[in-house]
Amino acid sequence: MKIQPKQFPDDHQILIVGAGPIGLTLAILLKQYGLPFRIIEQSSGPSTATKAMAIHSRTLEIFRELSIADQAVSQGFAIRFFSVQANKQRIISYNFSLLEAAWPMLLSLPQPDAEQLMLQRLEALGGQVEWNTSLVDIRQEADGVKALIQSQGDECSQRWQQYRWLCACDGARSTVRKRLNLSFDGAPYDSYFMLADADIDWDERGDEGAFFLGAAEGYVAVAPLNENGRYRLFVEMPYALPPEGERPRLDLETFQRLCDGRGQKMRLSNLSSTTQAAFQHRQVTQLRHRSIFLMGDAAHIGSPIGGQWMNLGLSEAYNLAWKLAWVAKGYADESLLGSYHDERYPVAQEAEQTAHRLTRLITLRNWPLVWLRNNLLPLINNRQKVQRKLPSMISGHHYHYCNSTWVRDTLQNNQRNAWRKKAKKTTLPVPAPRAGQLAPDISLWVAPGQQSLWLSSFFRQQYLLLVFTAAEGGSARVAGYVAMARALIAGYQGIEARCVIDTLSCDDFSCSEQLIADPDWRLHRRYHAAGGCLVLIRPDGYIAFQGKDPDELNVFMKKTAAFRQQTAKPFAKEACDVAA
Repeated sequence: MKIQPKQFPDDHQILIVGAGPIGLTLAILLKQYGLPFRIIEQSSGPSTATKAMAIHSRTLEIFRELSIADQAVSQGFAIRFFSVQANKQRIISYNFSLLEAAWPMLLSLPQPDAEQLMLQRLEALGGQVEWNTSLVDIRQEADGVKALIQSQGDECSQRWQQYRWLCACDGARSTVRKRLNLSFDGAPYDSYFMLADADIDWDERGDEGAFFLGAAEGYVAVAPLNENGRYRLFVEMPYALPPEGERPRLDLETFQRLCDGRGQKMRLSNLSSTTQAAFQHRQVTQLRHRSIFLMGDAAHIGSPIGGQWMNLGLSEAYNLAWKLAWVAKGYADESLLGSYHDERYPVAQEAEQTAHRLTRLITLRNWPLVWLRNNLLPLINNRQKVQRKLPSMISGHHYHYCNSTWVRDTLQNNQRNAWRKKAKKTTLPVPAPRAGQLAPDISLWVAPGQQSLWLSSFFRQQYLLLVFTAAEGGSARVAGYVAMARALIAGYQGIEARCVIDTLSCDDFSCSEQLIADPDWRLHRRYHAAGGCLVLIRPDGYIAFQGKDPDELNVFMKKTAAFRQQTAKPFAKEACDVAA
């Protein structure tokens, strides 16, 4: 006898613990997917403290999904360049304008401002945060999790409630992590940091941030906050945080002294938001514990260099949200949720290792190693390929799931023939995308006078199957490709198919809603698909499958991607209308 899974009331589907940027992102995404949830936060309201300020280019793509990207860019400040300098020389340079992305920048936007945009969006969708509400305890159940929740100052309000899933977004001191008795392995850094916001008068360009290394104690990092010469100062002090009463004074004189002698004359004024803090690098060993998922600082903390951690947590929320939606709606089997840890844990490890190595690199004290760093890195940095790769390593676009068992690539190298027909060869051709990588998001060809359209507009909140036909618009094969696309997705929900054809317009085709015009072959070229192929893109923008055999794709969808096959149905024209 088959046991039916327990049915949960709408308000007991998902509990989000923590209403920082990670919890708010998850809440907005779930709301947009139509999933019921409850989000609680022990604080009385949004934080106003000085926190993260770097919004990566990849994170802006997530903000676009939240419908707050344009507001964020409008309120923030675009940092186009970042450098590491020593002895008045740039030893590493990041040029974010080289990014192949909709937002080629590093956005400077203080975390409280980003949270305010998220709160406004959540409230506009009809959601709300339960402030002054704490998680006291949790119990794992066979078919969910029980949570003991209390309203602040009212012990009589404690009540056990059962939820299908619980998402821990409650920060570095996570109650969820402690109640699960999870180890948080790692160690503190043997230094501490002094932070402040200040007006800086200097000769650097206004849209550039920099690390200044040198013989003086620690390093100094500056990042612009706006176009008016306001900067975030970040000073490393290369020893343990002294006890209260023995720490440096957080005043203008102290910060000015620490900035002097860095190879750049900086005159500071109007100091504010000063603080001192010690940092650690720690990480849990498992992001999923049955019905409980950890993300953000609840799962990992590390060096602030590179501004990775808030952005990493936002990407984790983005990865999990669509999977919860697919399982809750019955599109996929619950085994899909296992891919959250499988995909995100290696990324978190890579981010921690990269930040840790970069921290060690710029805090070197051994003079022979310092000399090698200062003299060899500029030689490597000046290479053109390195210049193009460096910004993607900071922006979040280079993280991938290529080693995941949840993606599949059946294309051979000789089948990735990019530079044929209308595909013009360039001096620096972009590499072929692989399953597990972010799908290249490019602006599609449109007729003169029409509004620009990005490929990502087709796979938001759904899977997108791209059928690269490598065929002329007038070819009799186009109808066959459309029929194949329809057949491939028949019986599955949450997926749309589009055939990419060599034509100036889709208006002459009865099946135009299933076509993407690609007359200049920009899409064929970018996906190295001159010979035709199938590319399946997930709702989070990652490539799930690449190949030429429709049967292999069908097997992948059922067995690897955990899709549940439905009764055969006609092509979902409504989904096309929404995407278009």
